[in-house]
Amino acid sequence: MPFLVRDQLLRVTQALPNGAAAVTSPSIDLEISPRSDFVANVELVVTAPALNVTQQPDAKTLTYDVVHSDNADLSSPAVLATAIGVQTGAAGAGAGTATYRYRPPTNVKRYIGVRATGSATGNSSTASFTAELMA
Repeated sequence: MPFLVRDQLLRVTQALPNGAAAVTSPSIDLEISPRSDFVANVELVVTAPALNVTQQPDAKTLTYDVVHSDNADLSSPAVLATAIGVQTGAAGAGAGTATYRYRPPTNVKRYIGVRATGSATGNSSTASFTAELMA
């Protein structure tokens, strides 16, 4: 059964990187203590935008990783899941919209976010991705 319930407090937006760089979204607070397990039945849903060929040239990739931290600013983050999704520019057309889903494990830290990493030239910074928890 798909997850469809949305809470705007559990949704963040981040501009994509310019060229071969990385950006990390603002954090989403899971409101768990260090002595408890995360047991909510939710998924992190990452929506990547459609990108034109200037933003996403042929063979350029944007890789989306899930990170988590004990700190609200996601400082000292640990990678929770590598490459939950990859957008690749192809055929002189850029890349289409994509949605990636990830279910956080019980040992996730309090704050969770998404890191987008570009692999080559192309300025994607005029477009943004969203990450949200859905129940």
